[in-house]
Order: sequence, then structure tokens, then C-alpha cells
Amino acid sequence: MSKKSFVEENISMSAQSPLHLTEGQKACLRLVVQHQTSKEIARTLGISPFTVDQRLDAARRKLNATSRKDAAKLFAALDQSGIYQPFVYETPMLESADDAVSQSTLPDGWRRRLAKIISFISVPPIGGERHELSSREILVFALNLSFFSTLVMAFVVVVLTGTLRLFQ
Repeated sequence: MSKKSFVEENISMSAQSPLHLTEGQKACLRLVVQHQTSKEIARTLGISPFTVDQRLDAARRKLNATSRKDAAKLFAALDQSGIYQPFVYETPMLESADDAVSQSTLPDGWRRRLAKIISFISVPPIGGERHELSSREILVFALNLSFFSTLVMAFVVVVLTGTLRLFQ
């Protein structure tokens, strides 16, 4: 019985189950094939080495590989052979608060006020994606988050206190 390489063993398995690698994961895997380190990949892509490691680890799990080098070899084989097909159905971009408000049936004055209120209570994007927020905007988002968290906790305390007084 001949030994198959890691790539040959996993190509048939990967061909049966479609892989959903992100473009960032693909870019990192292509650079690993070129024997670049996480720091070099980070400099090339303009991201942090931690983000590179996270992308490579996620891709390694999706490809069911034991190491990042094995994942890169498997991806290179899939990429060259045309077995890998990109994910067809992508989630639509979420509409921004301004779009949601502008599509409503509110008068212009109310729409502007509501958009201004929504802009004050918005939360920064989640998921580790790059952003163009200034230090001031980050501080405002953090203060908003802490204020509304405190408000919710105060409401919970008031409700629980009222409930306990009701049963006494």
C-alpha cells in the first residue's frame, strides 16, 4: 500500500465539502506557500501579525490541516486544480443607519433628528476588521457603550427591586 501525501489525501475530502475561505485567509495562505513568516505577511497585507495568525488558524481548521504549511499546500493544490469554488451566496451588506432612516416614511426634519440620535448611540464594528476611526471617535464609542450599559444595569436593578417589594 503506497503512502499518499497529505494534500492527496485531503483533496478528495475537500472537493466533496465546499470550503468557505475568506479573501484574507486566501491571501495569507498564498504567502505562506512562498515561505513568508507572519510578520512578513503582515507587512505585505498591511495588517497585524496577530490577525495573520488568526486568519491562518481559521483556514487551517476549515481545511482540516494539522499545520499552517499543510493548509497552504492543500489550498495551493485546490487553487491550481480548480477544485475549490468560492462561496456563491454571500450575506448582503448590512445597511447603515442613514440608509435605514432615509427609507422610512418620516418627514425630513424627523429623519434628520433620528439619524443624529442613531449616530450618537452607534457601536463600533465587531469582528476585528480595520477601521478608520480617530482616537476621539473611539473614545466616544467607548463612552456610549459604558453609558448605555450603566443605564441597562440601573433599569434591571430597579425592576428587580420593585419585584422584591411587590412580594414582601
